[in-house]
Amino acid sequence: MAVLLYHEDFKLHDPSPYEHPENPRRLNLMLSGLRDYGILERFTIPELPLGDVEDYRLVHSEEYLRRVASRGVNGVEWLDPDTYISPGTHKALKRLAGAARLAVDSLVDGEDLLLLLPRPPGHHAGRNGAAMGAPTLGFCILNTSALIARKLSSHGRVTILDFDLHHGNGTQEIVYDDPGIQHVDIHQDPRTIYPGTGYPWQTGGPGAEGTKANIILPPGSRDDVFLEAARLAVDLIRGFDPDYIVVDAGFDGYRGDNYMSSVSLASPSYHELGAMLRRLGRPIVVVVEGGYGSGLLEGLPAFTAGLLGLGDPVGRDAGRSTRDVRERFEASAKELLEGLGLRR
Repeated sequence: MAVLLYHEDFKLHDPSPYEHPENPRRLNLMLSGLRDYGILERFTIPELPLGDVEDYRLVHSEEYLRRVASRGVNGVEWLDPDTYISPGTHKALKRLAGAARLAVDSLVDGEDLLLLLPRPPGHHAGRNGAAMGAPTLGFCILNTSALIARKLSSHGRVTILDFDLHHGNGTQEIVYDDPGIQHVDIHQDPRTIYPGTGYPWQTGGPGAEGTKANIILPPGSRDDVFLEAARLAVDLIRGFDPDYIVVDAGFDGYRGDNYMSSVSLASPSYHELGAMLRRLGRPIVVVVEGGYGSGLLEGLPAFTAGLLGLGDPVGRDAGRSTRDVRERFEASAKELLEGLGLRR
């Protein structure tokens, strides 16, 4: 059976008494969606150990880790206008460190699918905090997917696929110069949404050219454009031929999930992407990032069903983009492929 990694300690990262979209209810929604569509029962759920937050020194600076450790000790404090640390955050981060270590050990030992339901999220967190000139950390604190990828890279080639609505700027910053880690990121046009980063011409630093790819979804993208982006991403992954795949899975582009999105997707997009990744036949760890409502209740189980080789349990109707949106996507995809020295 596949392995599900979560712990009730993840709920200790709590903004109360403040209102905030990244709150413990998100973990309840993830579990409810998986349970309601009969997915949860297909996973084993091991006890997560407490880990050492110092493990994150592989991807974050000591100065940044000290700053995180000093905040939220006596009550909720704010790293920036978007991102809080509460007294319980520190134990949640220790559980995440333990989850990262268990995920790496399990994949190296032959497990082929793990699903991590983490809080707090992490893909916007760069080496020193807010990354690539972003104004804030965007709800993220420590970058667990980058940590897992960095640990796995000592055992083989690693791909990070990020399909959160927002660019994984922290992850790109951390791995940009690493030729052993491919980073493929599908996200809404950075000119139209936070964090304003992740352009097609950014394809890797010196010695790592061609290992990074930003696939842009124009505002107004529906399922047809997303699936074209997903096929392009999978083709790039296949070309890199990784030994392991780390997925930053964001469901904030799901129809009706939140007010931030200008992309509207339904369950077939996520289900088919999961099926495509399954067909690659590589060990996979999925780290859930964004999603605040319907994306967690429907997008997450649809994607997971695809990974498991099951049919789409949600079965929503797919939407079609306008001609203008499709043309803008084709133009950005062409720019990316030219920058990579490839043809479509």
